[in-house]
Amino acid sequence: MEKIVTRPSGANDTGLPLSEDLMTGAEAIAKFMFGNATDTNKRRVYHAAAELGLPTFRIGTTLCARRSTILAWIERQESAA
Repeated sequence: MEKIVTRPSGANDTGLPLSEDLMTGAEAIAKFMFGNATDTNKRRVYHAAAELGLPTFRIGTTLCARRSTILAWIERQESAA
């Protein structure tokens, strides 16, 4: 079986399979970004997506994001500061 490799536009090529790069749900994104998924951290994810430009998308009603795209976004925020 062939691996599907992510190559997000503008992000570093991590070579991760999509299944490892994709996060589904604010809980998974909060765990990745903040280390845990408290209600406060999940709200922070929704706020960042809606107001701060956190790169997310929806599959149905579920908030989703790629690890590699979020890391690239964070790097751009650091260099702009």
